[in-house]
Amino acid sequence: MLAGCATDLHRAAPRPAPVAATTNSLDENQVAEEEPESAPAGPQAKGNPEAFAHFAAGVTYEKNDDQDRALKQFDAAALDDPARESLVIEVAQQFLRDKQVGKALVVLSKSASRTNASAVLLGWLARAQLQAGHTNQALAAGKLAAQRQPGLLDGYECELEVYFAKHRWAEALKTLNRAAREIRPDPANLADLADLYRLYLEANPKDTEAKARAVAVVDRAASQKFSSAGLWQKLADTYGRLDQGGKAAQIYARLLTEFPDASVMRDALHQKLAGVYLQAQDRTNAMKQLQAIVRDNPTRYPRAWFALGELAYENSQFAEAEEDFQNALHWDPAIEQAYYELALVQLDQHRSEEAFKTLERARERYPKTFLCEFYFGIAQAHVKNYSEAIRHFKEAEVIGLATDPSLLDQRFYFQFGAACERDKQYKPAEEYLQKCVDLAPEFGEALNYLGFMLADRGEQLPRARLLIQKAVKLEPKNGAYLDSLGWVLFKLKQPQQALPWLLKAQEFTPEPDPTVLDHLGDVYLALHQTGKAVAAWRKSLSIEASDEVKHKLDLYSGGS
Repeated sequence: MLAGCATDLHRAAPRPAPVAATTNSLDENQVAEEEPESAPAGPQAKGNPEAFAHFAAGVTYEKNDDQDRALKQFDAAALDDPARESLVIEVAQQFLRDKQVGKALVVLSKSASRTNASAVLLGWLARAQLQAGHTNQALAAGKLAAQRQPGLLDGYECELEVYFAKHRWAEALKTLNRAAREIRPDPANLADLADLYRLYLEANPKDTEAKARAVAVVDRAASQKFSSAGLWQKLADTYGRLDQGGKAAQIYARLLTEFPDASVMRDALHQKLAGVYLQAQDRTNAMKQLQAIVRDNPTRYPRAWFALGELAYENSQFAEAEEDFQNALHWDPAIEQAYYELALVQLDQHRSEEAFKTLERARERYPKTFLCEFYFGIAQAHVKNYSEAIRHFKEAEVIGLATDPSLLDQRFYFQFGAACERDKQYKPAEEYLQKCVDLAPEFGEALNYLGFMLADRGEQLPRARLLIQKAVKLEPKNGAYLDSLGWVLFKLKQPQQALPWLLKAQEFTPEPDPTVLDHLGDVYLALHQTGKAVAAWRKSLSIEASDEVKHKLDLYSGGS
């Protein structure tokens, strides 16, 4: 609406986000606290009579809901009196929203040709030039804005839009650092500048010096006294994005004390804190924040229930996880992943029948989706129905290739390969596990699984050894990987070298493992230490029945 142009329209009307997706919007409290460096004259100030007549006609048309004629009159008013920057900017904004960039450029260019055109006006000209594809003109306008009013961020921001769009990172960093020295250091300006640093860092994450400068900018803002909760939250958000979780958490926690009663703002702060704690791997405090959300609003935030379920599941708190997932689905049956997580929890509690019922509920709502087929495959593998698991994995692969190949990640191919191996389909198992390793070269479990499968079958032993050695290097205290390394060395007819690794595997296996003990017995036998071999096999058999181990025990212990 243009009829209210007596106010400072460059503040009253929000600026569209720059190309790099940043904003400079202020909340209501902040607007009340911060005064602009140079406020354009209101459109109803004394000036050109023709301009005033056009403006009045525009107001009349607008009141009659004739927006097209109203805009034509306001445009004429802005052209007749280009010094009325607030009107010029408002008209240009409307043209830009209507994709009429040429008309926006006309009205902005005329106003910008004045020797005292403000940085705000020049900034809008730069944005329009950028939308029109006039990169050089946009950059020139941005530089002029920064030169004319170096205390305002607008000019620097427009320069940065060009540099970001063109990936001219060195020039972007110089502009950011120049802005940090020159702009008026009020909290709002500094918060916006820090956000621009963050955008630069998204493309240059290894620039530690720029990151330190960005944090210093936020620190400068946070050291000042102001009362705007919205601005404090913005600073905390920026701290979080700059991996300063501790500083972010302090602000969020303080803001919570200002909102003691249940409210949307309080819920949002709990969510922000939960996110900070999750990023810091502090699951205990993350759960406390999520529990506070569902305590205050058990029906409004089903996603909080889902997140609580995930955290409980990670902690092997299966009963709590099941209840949380059930709550999530009760309040929002459209959370697809909750069905699958719930089914996994039920499988872990040895309630496979309920797990399959949960998956059927998901299939009713989401028939023939990748996730549904994938989790059906996991469930079938869990109950050792490997041929059926493979059928579901194949269906999931077809769906993934047709809809979103990125779904076919290392996790998918690991599950697929493991099901094939257990179904004694060794060639496809090798193919899928190798795909998994290709996708994730540091996926230790896959490296070990493929290496052990080859070693156990006596195939490609040098390759198997390399795979297992990579896994051990990634996790040198993983008992299963150490056992695999000992076993492949045994298969390579190196029992003397295998023994230390198997003894180490015993050391790093929390509970006695029948497979490790069986392997240890074989190595002792190869080293002609039959008594120790028999002792290892006997202990293995006491943990888990095995015809093969029993046969060896009978053979070398005289049937005792």
